[in-house]
Amino acid sequence: MKKVLQFAGLISLALGVVAFILMMATPAIIHTLVGDTQTVYAGTTAIFGKTTETDVIIGTLTNTTKPSPLALIGWILILVALIIVLLGVVLPLLKVKALEKFSGILNLVACAALVVAGIFMFLVVPTFYGANGVEPKDIPDGAAIGAGWVIGGIVAIVAGAFAILPAAAAFFGKKK
Repeated sequence: MKKVLQFAGLISLALGVVAFILMMATPAIIHTLVGDTQTVYAGTTAIFGKTTETDVIIGTLTNTTKPSPLALIGWILILVALIIVLLGVVLPLLKVKALEKFSGILNLVACAALVVAGIFMFLVVPTFYGANGVEPKDIPDGAAIGAGWVIGGIVAIVAGAFAILPAAAAFFGKKK
């Protein structure tokens, strides 16, 4: 257990990077239409939105897809958590007593940010369609969250658990 605690910050950082990559690189929403036809919304489209222009006979047709607000907030939370976990790993190495207590608070904030970001990743389908004007009752039956986002949400929550381990061990270790 002591070895896990020693590297918990680095494990949390690595898992957070994996969650971030999965969020950006995998499809967020897969909408299966009739048969095997699918419409796939990339993670970047769910986070930032997308504008496409198509040339037609009369001119140019512009289609704007709005981002999911919770996906954008989750993306920001993962970025912030990665920076905080990195600080939580580096500050104890400086061997300054005042900074060691501060790293415990940073780990708690990183844990909360990663867990909330992981939960927000699971809510991408209703918030994405809601941002694009679809009522909750009208969300298509074939719309589902992408597997990469499911795995990324789980990995973000596990990263949050690893982020809090050193602070929790130090807190409960002192209560003898």
